[in-house]
Amino acid sequence: MNSRWSVVVGISIVGLAITGCGSGSSHTASPTTAPPATTAPSTTTAPSAPTGPAPTTGAVAAGAPTCPTMAQADAALGVSDTGPIRTAIGGGGILCKYTGAGGVSAVAIYAAQTATVFAGMVSNADDKVTGMQPVSGVGSGAFFLTAGGRSVVNAYSNGSRTVVAAQGPGAAAPIEALARVALSDN
Repeated sequence: MNSRWSVVVGISIVGLAITGCGSGSSHTASPTTAPPATTAPSTTTAPSAPTGPAPTTGAVAAGAPTCPTMAQADAALGVSDTGPIRTAIGGGGILCKYTGAGGVSAVAIYAAQTATVFAGMVSNADDKVTGMQPVSGVGSGAFFLTAGGRSVVNAYSNGSRTVVAAQGPGAAAPIEALARVALSDN
């Protein structure tokens, strides 16, 4: 029975991820162009921005999903973790994994979705197949399920058109807190 619930919980997160995969959306920021300058250029130049890999925590470009920091995850989950390990997932999302004494917790984040894609993802967030229940206080809407010793929280924010799916060992409250942090950061 325990493995059955693990499959159900896994399907819940995979279902949300697949919904994002089919979106065909892209999270590449559109460059903006300024009108041509009518004044003479400055005689001083600013140093160029450093190049290198994108950070895995902290602020990133608008529309690009970002993982909660380790400190944020530790506070939400109530344990000391290592992480985040950030992995790109289909549909422009990211998966942020944190490992602590109790096991692995993770949150899939799809930030700044188009209105159409967001509406489709929200319609699947309650995952009627596995019987997720509504929970208040997490974003604009959230649903949870605890099974097989793991909790799953699917939540969304209307203001930023962001959808998250968090899961981890134990009770729902810490996973709800991780979902809340992921929504507030994105």
